[in-house]
Amino acid sequence: MSFKILEEQSVTVPDQTSSEVQMENWSKDVVRSYHEQEIIVRNQNSQSDDQLVTSSAGCLQNEQNKLVKQTAFEETKLPVENPRCFQVIDFRPEDVTMYCTTEKFKITEHRNSDPFCDFMVPFQVAENVDKDKTISLLQKELNILRISNKKLQEKLAQEGKELKTLKLELELLERATEAKIAEKSAVLVEEIYFAQREHDEAIMSRLKLANEERDEAISQAKQLEKSLKELENINPEENDMTLQELLNRINNADTGRAIQSNGAIIMDRIYKTNKCKEKITTEEMSTVIEERDAALSKCKRLEQELHHLKEQNQTSANNMRHLTAENNQERALKAKLLSMQQARETAVQQYKKLKEEIQTLRIYYSLHKSLSQEESLKDQFNCTLSTYEDALKNREDIVSITQQQNEELAIQLQQALTERANMELKLQQALEASQEANEKVQKLERLVDVLRKKVGAGTIRTVI
Repeated sequence: MSFKILEEQSVTVPDQTSSEVQMENWSKDVVRSYHEQEIIVRNQNSQSDDQLVTSSAGCLQNEQNKLVKQTAFEETKLPVENPRCFQVIDFRPEDVTMYCTTEKFKITEHRNSDPFCDFMVPFQVAENVDKDKTISLLQKELNILRISNKKLQEKLAQEGKELKTLKLELELLERATEAKIAEKSAVLVEEIYFAQREHDEAIMSRLKLANEERDEAISQAKQLEKSLKELENINPEENDMTLQELLNRINNADTGRAIQSNGAIIMDRIYKTNKCKEKITTEEMSTVIEERDAALSKCKRLEQELHHLKEQNQTSANNMRHLTAENNQERALKAKLLSMQQARETAVQQYKKLKEEIQTLRIYYSLHKSLSQEESLKDQFNCTLSTYEDALKNREDIVSITQQQNEELAIQLQQALTERANMELKLQQALEASQEANEKVQKLERLVDVLRKKVGAGTIRTVI
């Protein structure tokens, strides 16, 4: 019976994943059922002994009554034939109790003497021993199951914490990458807009400068054409011939009026030539002054552009501009270099033209030297020559300054190229770092999947 009860209760054994409280309640229920079964068996044994005693006492009382009746009937029926006297046994309750005690003693002696009874007692002892063994085994299994449940619960808690930490790390990485991408995109957009504005401003300023230079060149060409036309009208050979003729007339003249008229003509011619020379010198001086002012304005503008470029380089070094912005800067610098080279070439051409003009003026001076004997004209012409020479020196200085500026711009181009290379290296490093981060994320996801699979396999094994 006890084995059957244990088997019935073992069917309802809780799972390993159940809590410790359920396991303790189950063990208590098993122990209670076992004790109740033992009490029921003991009560059944005691009731069977009492029934045997009471049944034996009842049989004795019936036999005594039968014997009494038989004796009375024999006395009445055969009083003569049977002269023997019978002793009548009175039935008393005290005798019954004594008889019961004696019967119990006899039953115990019969059990001791009965071999089947001896066989039954060790069988019950074996059952008790088996019960104890099964209880101890069940308790051991319960302890093992409790320990395994605790370990599994701890593993589950640790894996849950690890999963939470991994999820949080992944979320933080995603948010950080999104924030970095947003910041970079915003910075790139701002830099692109800023570079576009600067490019447009530079183009407009260059267009204005080109238009101004074109207008100045056109005005200078017109003035030179006028001066050349005036000089072409004055033929030095004819003037020399007329002067000689006038001098011959003065020498051949007999009257004072002829001398005065010829002298007046000569003075008029000298006055006209002086006026023409003054006009030429004033026009040339004005052109030289205008060129000087234009060169100074160009120098100032170039200085401003250099200062602006230096500021741009500083801001680009501080803010790490993108490749597109750097490309725009390089293009702008290249365009500026080309414009500076063109300006240099134009300045050289103007320098050559001025040299040619000075040579022509010297030729004119040598031709008109015979006409003008006054020292004032020489001084004026020397002054004009000195001014031209000063202008040429200034032009040479301007050319040297432009060369220095071109060299500085070339250095800035090299610096921009180096910065571009550094930015490309930084971009490659950032891309490699992002790839490494993605690989780490994938590894962590794989580890999470493996841990989940392990957790699932562990629960299945424990249930089996």
